[in-house]
Amino acid sequence: MDYEYTVDKFGKLNARFSIGYEALGLWFNEEIESNQETISDLLTYIELLEQRQKSLVRIEGREFQLRLTWEGVEVVALALGINMDETLPENTHFYDQESFSECGLQDFKQAVLMWQEFVQTHKANDFC
Repeated sequence: MDYEYTVDKFGKLNARFSIGYEALGLWFNEEIESNQETISDLLTYIELLEQRQKSLVRIEGREFQLRLTWEGVEVVALALGINMDETLPENTHFYDQESFSECGLQDFKQAVLMWQEFVQTHKANDFC
């Protein structure tokens, strides 16, 4: 999973993830943006999962739902109308890559930590 964080010409922070993970980038852009409190809460949830104090964390946002477990992370667009607790029929896959992505918990944690650093760096530069 590759990703890059950039600032657009209007000063908005932007996360862009590689093919197959586009929904993760959209989730970063739409749901957590540059909100330090949300990022901190998310890292706390990840830590609780790593310590096996929780087995599932579900966060419903404006556009996406995020589901974190010990094994991995799933993000799905609410517009799909999919209940993530239901299993799909055998050999059924999501087609719209901008509406669904999944990755390992550690990969996601690393992406969140890098986003946190990116946000802090660019917020600090706003005052210069």
